[in-house]
Amino acid sequence: MRNKGFFWFLTILLTAVCVYQLSFTWVTIGVENDAEREAIGLVEELKVKAAADPADSNKVTLVNGTIIDFNTPEAFELAKAAMINQVLSEKAEKSVYPVIGSKFKDVKARSLAFGLDLVGGMSVTMEIDVPKFVESYARNPRDLKFKAPFDEAYRIHTTQGGDFIDLFIKEFERRNGKDKLVRQLNISEVKELSYNSSNSDVASYFHDKIASSMDGVEQIMSKRINQFGVAQPNIQKESRKNRLYIELPGVQDEATVAAKLIATANLEFYETYALTDPGIQTGLSNANIVSRNAEIKKVETDTTGTDSTKTAAAPIKSLSLKGTGNRKPLFDYLKIEPGMGLGIANAEDRDEVNDILNRSDIISLFPEDLKFMWSANMEEGGEGKKGYTLYAVRIPEGRKAMVGGEDVRSAVRSFNQQNLQTTVSVTMSIEGTQKWAQMTEKNVGRSVAITMDNVVYSAPVVNEAITQGSTEISGNFSIAEADDLSGLLNGGSLPAPCVIKQQTKVGPTIGKENSEAGLVSFAFAFLAVFIYMYFYYGKGGLVANIALAINVVLIFGCLASFGAVLTLAGIAGIVLTIGTAVDANILIFERIKEENALGKTAEEAVNIGFIKALPSIIDANVTHLLVAMILKIFGTGEIESFATTLIVGIFTSVFSAIIISKLIITSSLEKGRKVSFSTKYTHNMFSNFHFDWIGKRKYFYIFSITVTVLGIAAMATRGLKQSVEFTGGRTFGVKMDKPADIESVRKAMESVFVEKNGEKSNVEIKTKSNAYNVEITTNYLLADASATAKVEKKMKEGFETIKAKSGGIQVTDTRSISASVSEEMWSSASLSVTLALIAIFAYIFIRFGQWQYSLGAILGLAHDVLFVLSIFSLLHGFLPFSLDVNQAFIAAILTVIGYSMNDTVIVFDRIRESLNFDKNQHEAKEVINEALNKTLSRTFNTSMILFVVLLIMFIFGGPAIKGFLFALLVGVVIGTYSSLCVATPILVDFTRSFKLKGDKKK
Repeated sequence: MRNKGFFWFLTILLTAVCVYQLSFTWVTIGVENDAEREAIGLVEELKVKAAADPADSNKVTLVNGTIIDFNTPEAFELAKAAMINQVLSEKAEKSVYPVIGSKFKDVKARSLAFGLDLVGGMSVTMEIDVPKFVESYARNPRDLKFKAPFDEAYRIHTTQGGDFIDLFIKEFERRNGKDKLVRQLNISEVKELSYNSSNSDVASYFHDKIASSMDGVEQIMSKRINQFGVAQPNIQKESRKNRLYIELPGVQDEATVAAKLIATANLEFYETYALTDPGIQTGLSNANIVSRNAEIKKVETDTTGTDSTKTAAAPIKSLSLKGTGNRKPLFDYLKIEPGMGLGIANAEDRDEVNDILNRSDIISLFPEDLKFMWSANMEEGGEGKKGYTLYAVRIPEGRKAMVGGEDVRSAVRSFNQQNLQTTVSVTMSIEGTQKWAQMTEKNVGRSVAITMDNVVYSAPVVNEAITQGSTEISGNFSIAEADDLSGLLNGGSLPAPCVIKQQTKVGPTIGKENSEAGLVSFAFAFLAVFIYMYFYYGKGGLVANIALAINVVLIFGCLASFGAVLTLAGIAGIVLTIGTAVDANILIFERIKEENALGKTAEEAVNIGFIKALPSIIDANVTHLLVAMILKIFGTGEIESFATTLIVGIFTSVFSAIIISKLIITSSLEKGRKVSFSTKYTHNMFSNFHFDWIGKRKYFYIFSITVTVLGIAAMATRGLKQSVEFTGGRTFGVKMDKPADIESVRKAMESVFVEKNGEKSNVEIKTKSNAYNVEITTNYLLADASATAKVEKKMKEGFETIKAKSGGIQVTDTRSISASVSEEMWSSASLSVTLALIAIFAYIFIRFGQWQYSLGAILGLAHDVLFVLSIFSLLHGFLPFSLDVNQAFIAAILTVIGYSMNDTVIVFDRIRESLNFDKNQHEAKEVINEALNKTLSRTFNTSMILFVVLLIMFIFGGPAIKGFLFALLVGVVIGTYSSLCVATPILVDFTRSFKLKGDKKK
């Protein structure tokens, strides 16, 4: 093997890097477990303290401001969640990683992220209020020419859905004829529109403005969540629906996070104080001296009678400037840095600086209009040390910023050709231009602070007075930082607020269930693969096991490095990756065994085996990669997670099978060690197997057509059992006296939510806020819009059957949910799969040179998908587990497509090779049958391994994933069948040159 030393180095390096990356996940898990134990201890202390104080009646105020009563059952859970959040927030800036000393905030950011379905947490759907956005442009919102179409469009939008802007334009034209909408709008500050602009121009402007503002909203949310500290956000933007989907896995304290997300995001421009300004340097010096002593407070009587007493700043003359106290002074925490605002402080020292500067006796040392703000990000100081910069912001009279977000019309990233720096170009509104001119004229050579939520995102220096309403902000930005800042500015200019449309807390029970099902069963399945490979291939199997173990480390390490979010669908992608990785080794080993049988030496057999297996491995993985990339680009949610793990797995699998396996095998042979590729139990297995696959194809057609017809009939009559994700339904919030046993509640609900045809309705259950509150969503009696009371009555009957476990219940919330998000998922899935099939057809046609190969592959895939759908349609309601069609089911279908495609391409590769080698010496039937029989050992082993993996996960997995795994089990079996018995016969029957000798040529 050439360049063996390089490949050994590369393998060791990649493995070490991935293990290092995964170590952050292990450290994070350890810290979070410790935090939970510490939180439990703090809650116990709090509970004892509350019980000892009879005046408070066992009530306490938590650190997040929530008042709880320990007499209520859920109080402990609420307190625990708040304490965990507090403990983790305190650890955010502390060093937790051994040796290198990384802070917990940084360690958490580099750890492997898990989705809501695996660890629980918080899911928030935020949306721009488009109607309010449009209304804000009206000259007179009460004018009937505007109001009448606006109200009608709003009614249609809220009851039937649709794009509000398009609905409004349509209604305006219907009611006002040829009148121009632009004449009802205030466009004095909008250069994109004129008095003669068409209605389509107005619609385009609104759509473009909202789309650009969405970027800013996304940046604001990202910054906000990052400042929160410990949550790993997954933020997805859907501009077409003006929505942000925010996932916060592992969030315990929902109230704190929600408050931060919906806090007002006011973009404001402020003048700043510099160290050289009168009183600033002196004030800091005096503050440093005074801070050594305890705070001096003065109590004044409020003569107005509205306040009996209030704390006021002590006069300077009463302060001690001798510094005789034993407290640490201000300058021990804050390093004065000229050119860096006022100074710079370490992350862990910011709270100490805040405490000092907020003292009433120190506030009096500075101008009354001064307000201290920190930089949003860490910056590098004069000695190369990084820290947060402290700025002194000048607050105008009236407390309103001289220029605000409402004055910014647009902002884009630009590039200054003179100093070769990335900058941000800002364009102001007409009124903003006047304000900006006044502000910049007063502040030439000084910094202007661009702030949001009392945090300074940038403090650029004004180079000259700006009177034309545009400016260039410089600040040593990277391209990403410039994009962030322009996004923030555009987001601040949006007049319509963001609202939380849906907020769901996924409790730890659901997370724990899916996590255990996915990880514990995965470990058992992994062990089963090791045992089987060693049993069948001997020492060669041991080599494959080592390569597979390294492959899994590389997959998880890469996912952690890329910041990917691992979900249940992602685990499906990893399972498929394991199958293809093992399949590559099996292909190689079977080729090596064939060469051994021809009398080749061990070294020759290994080299030729790897060479002959390579085309099939490349073809299978290239088609996989094409599909995965399309799913990644066009898919969302579960589909995107599946595609991400699949893309990573494709590269690591090819590397582990072709490079790592060959390194180990050739090294062993060079050292004189024999490497076997079979055992005494498996030697010559399948070698004498002969079956007339082509001759029996009519029976395969009969079986496939029969099942397909039955499936189509079943789907036409029984249909598929869709989950509430796709149908919508009703959601009930229920408070229980005892902690929820999710599976008991699910079984109880399924026993009562039974339709007239005897079929159980779909039920989804999540804990909400804590283990005592659950959210039950069902599509029971969905067709009857007035049946909410009936559904609630049935739900209560179900709780009666488990009263011993649930205790009493109280329905706290009832609402209907739509299937609009699910329709987007269907559209995304349909587009992704369609494009993937086109890509497969094109690649196979280019690679094999005949369209018949492409046709056979595509029809085989369609057969497999239809077969799985048919099984789900025929059997739902009869099996003891759910066969609901949900997002996980889509991931299962994609996995089936991936596996079947892999199997079919490898079979086709062998057929092509055999036909090219035969040179028409034998009948095509004989050649193709021989090719299929030669691949049977590989086909059987790959299918068996994947089937065993899925069967173990099915047996040990929780109820929440059984339907998902059942789809995969069916898919593996039918995918193996179709590559031999459907795709190949179609290839034969559509290819004239494959006619048997003696047939009349056409």
